[in-house]
Amino acid sequence: MKLDDFYHVGIIVEDFDSAVANYGRLWNLEWTPIINVDVTLWTRDYGVRQVRPRAVYSVLHPHIEVVEAILQTILTVTPGRPVHHLGYWSDDLEGDSNALIAQGWPKVMCAYDNGRMFGMAYHQRPDGMIVEIVDRASFPDWQGFLAGKMEHEVILPD
Repeated sequence: MKLDDFYHVGIIVEDFDSAVANYGRLWNLEWTPIINVDVTLWTRDYGVRQVRPRAVYSVLHPHIEVVEAILQTILTVTPGRPVHHLGYWSDDLEGDSNALIAQGWPKVMCAYDNGRMFGMAYHQRPDGMIVEIVDRASFPDWQGFLAGKMEHEVILPD
């Protein structure tokens, strides 16, 4: 991971609509369109399951990502820890994920299709620190998305 690839701070919330409105007012943020798509997740603790998360990013960098909590995943609210994870772009999701594992950051969740990881992966150190790596190809027009010119669709692997 390179510092240049750092692009967001993730916050997990119970009340998505209220949090987006409150953070928007508090920090004077403009938000992207809401991401709300079906995705299959593999989780270390709960196996494979289908979910429909809602998430939004602040338009300006560094981006604040607000994600609605999803039970039985790592995307849960942790009392006393408002920042959930740091997000980094990846140009080699599999390679970067394996490198994190080798450095003591076990994979705890990823998007999953036909037995393969795609799109994103979460890794967590024993001390609780979480990093999300996101395949840059999963947002082919990031600037267009930030400008509200397009809804985000999940880009499945070939």
